[in-house]
Amino acid sequence: MCVMKSKMNKKPEVFISTYVDDSTVNEQQNKSFQKYVEFLKYFPLIVISVIILFLVALFFFLTKPISVYILFIIFIFLLIREITSLYFVYRMRKNIIGPLESLQRGVDEVAGGNYGFTIDVEDNNSLGTLIKSFNAMSYQLKMVRDTNDKYEMNRKKLLAGISHDLKTPITSILGYVEGISEGVANSPEKMKMYMDIIYKNAKYTNTLIDDLFLFSKLDINQMKYQMQKINVKDYFDDIFIEKKIDLEERGNIVKYFSEVDENMEMYIDPKMVYRIISNLISNAIKYNDKEQVVLKCRLEKIQGKNGIMVTVKDNGMGIEEKELDNIFDVFYRVDKARNKDIGGSGLGLSISRQLVEAHDGKISATSTLGKGTKFTFTLYDQKSKL
Repeated sequence: MCVMKSKMNKKPEVFISTYVDDSTVNEQQNKSFQKYVEFLKYFPLIVISVIILFLVALFFFLTKPISVYILFIIFIFLLIREITSLYFVYRMRKNIIGPLESLQRGVDEVAGGNYGFTIDVEDNNSLGTLIKSFNAMSYQLKMVRDTNDKYEMNRKKLLAGISHDLKTPITSILGYVEGISEGVANSPEKMKMYMDIIYKNAKYTNTLIDDLFLFSKLDINQMKYQMQKINVKDYFDDIFIEKKIDLEERGNIVKYFSEVDENMEMYIDPKMVYRIISNLISNAIKYNDKEQVVLKCRLEKIQGKNGIMVTVKDNGMGIEEKELDNIFDVFYRVDKARNKDIGGSGLGLSISRQLVEAHDGKISATSTLGKGTKFTFTLYDQKSKL
């Protein structure tokens, strides 16, 4: 089964201004700070050395005729002071200098392109809050970069898909036109066959261009929606009954269930919603491996909100679970084959998704191999956007 998907959100834009001051004053301040940090690293060793020297001096003085009690009091006082200083340096090292060094390392990592780099933080003081903010910024930068990378990849896939899907029918048209001009179509039957093939390829090319035009307008948010008030039951009954008559004339089975009030009204873009339903039903028909297609369509009201849920279920070949996350990608097809004989542009589900989201809804799919696929989408009243 071939299916197509995509939602290519508007490309995020991130403006980052970096101010660099290369003045001599800033360089001197930075050097002074680095010297201070180095001094703090060796400060415990200096304190221990001072204590040792003090003990040696104390031992020396004890051999002199000075009161032992006075020396002992002096010793205790100095020892307390040195221990207090050592504890102060330890706390400063742990709560200020260490976090600042970690923050500097994090800034260097992010500046080097390692977005998403985070710093472990335990304290809830001002520096801890600053580091948490840095982690949040780093994560957001990573998300933006990943989104941009995905956006660019989708752009490349779109260009590749356009090139492939346009080149195939155009090449075919040129080939058959050349055959006609050279007299290869030397009988009315052969001429009719050539003209039918040319018409078919031209129609396919025109459909592809129309879909690409609509897709490009949706992608750059230039689509102007015509929101109108409709009677929900009447509007959807007309669409599904029209599809039912057309499909059943070709030997298929369509079951339609409406579960909304007769007086329910909503503001939607009728033309675009019609396109969503047409895309889903068209996919269900084109990519069905059964002799007789069976469609079950259901319209329900969303409880507590002025919105509806529409379900279109087929009896086709189904889609593997690992493929379900990709079916809305641009030009994505489950069988990886590009067969223009099936018809369609490869943008149907991508366009449907964007149209659904323009009505504040969501579209999803569930599937069972060999039994079929069910598409579900929601729409909400758009009166506030008028």
